[in-house]
Amino acid sequence: MCLRVETLMKRFHYFEALKGDWSAYSALLTILELTSLLERGDLKQELMKELERQHSALKALAAHQEIDHSKLDIILSKQKNALERLHRLDGKLGEHLKRVDFLLGIKQRTSIPGGSCDFDLPQLRFWLNLGHEKRVADLREWASPYSELESVIELILRAIRDSATAKAVIAENGFYQKALDIKQSTQLIRIGVDADEFIYPEISAGKHRYSVRFMRATSADNIPVQVKEDVNFLLSHCAL
Repeated sequence: MCLRVETLMKRFHYFEALKGDWSAYSALLTILELTSLLERGDLKQELMKELERQHSALKALAAHQEIDHSKLDIILSKQKNALERLHRLDGKLGEHLKRVDFLLGIKQRTSIPGGSCDFDLPQLRFWLNLGHEKRVADLREWASPYSELESVIELILRAIRDSATAKAVIAENGFYQKALDIKQSTQLIRIGVDADEFIYPEISAGKHRYSVRFMRATSADNIPVQVKEDVNFLLSHCAL
C-alpha cells in the first residue's frame, strides 16, 4: 500500500501546482481516491510496525566499524521523529473528510459516469471558480493527514530502496527467473531498463521464486508480445 499512497500523492502534488479548474478537480479526485484506499486497512499501525522494525535493524548496525555512524544517527533520529508524528495522528485516516458534506457529495456522484457535471454539482462548479490560492489552501487542508503519511512513507521506502545495490543481469529470450531467499524476506524488487529499448517488465512472484518477463508493444493499440532476444537490465533485491 505504501507504493500506492506514494504514487497518488505524487499525482496530487502535480495537479495541485497547476493553475486551472480542471487541475484542481483532478487534485480533489486524487484526495478522494486516497481516502477510499486508506479506508481498506489500518495503514497507520502498519507504518508504525515497519518503522520500529527498521529502527531496530539499523540500530544493530551501529556495532560495525565500517558504518557511517553520523549518517546512521540521522536516519535513526528521523525514524524516531516519524514514529512520534504517527502517534499524534488522531482517529482513523480519512475520518476528517466525512465531516465535509461538499466532499461527500462529490464522492457519491463520481461513482456515476458523468455524474459530476456542473448541473449535478453546482457547488463544485462554484468552488472551481474560486481563485487558485483559495483552492490550493482547501486542497492542502483536506490532504494534510495524507501529507504527514507521505513523509513517513518516503522515509520507509528510501531505507528499503537504499538497502540494495543494482546488479547487471540478463534475461535470456526476454525471460528471467530466480529463487527467493527463504532466510531473508525480499521487500521490493527494482528493475532498470534502458528507455531506448522500448520494452517494459512484467513481474510475477510466489512464495519461493519470482519471474520477470519483458514485453514490447509497438503501439497502445497492439497486444504486447514477449521479447525474443536477450535483455540486459539492472536488478535490485531490496530487503532490510
